[in-house]
Amino acid sequence: MTKAIRARYTLEFKREAVGLVEGGQSQATVAKTLAKRCQEQFGGSRA
Repeated sequence: MTKAIRARYTLEFKREAVGLVEGGQSQATVAKTLAKRCQEQFGGSRA
């Protein structure tokens, strides 16, 4: 069994996510927004 590779997020990314949630957005909305932004930035896709 192999270990899953976990993403490492920058402190800036984490702070932005927390700020959005504390600003009133739901966790699900923030997750979708940030995931979309990462995909656009790095050109990745989820299977």
